[in-house]
Amino acid sequence: MMNKILFALIVLTILGCSQRPKDFSSVKVGMTGQEVLLHAGEPDRKNDIGIADLWIYERADRTVVFREDTVYDIITSADARIDSVKTTLDNLGDKIENQAEKAVDRLDSARRNLRNPADNDSTK
Repeated sequence: MMNKILFALIVLTILGCSQRPKDFSSVKVGMTGQEVLLHAGEPDRKNDIGIADLWIYERADRTVVFREDTVYDIITSADARIDSVKTTLDNLGDKIENQAEKAVDRLDSARRNLRNPADNDSTK
């Protein structure tokens, strides 16, 4: 009887862990490996590259970089990084365009003031 209860508890524990939805968005830099396991579950693959351990979560399209059992970085896929860089560059382009327009307006104003100094002379 005791063996059946123990077996049932083990099965329920395993099922509870496997059915628990994983929240990768809660994984943050500075977490320990155990904390990442609690939030994101087991990775699909682990790679030890000497200076860091990489935990690859293919379904989440993320790689968690560990140094000394602490999350050092979280890397998204190349496609996600490209989208992020594109958005950043688009925003930067808009800012540069806006600043360039302001600079042109200031230059036009300065040019008008230099061409017609008599028009701007308040001593007349």
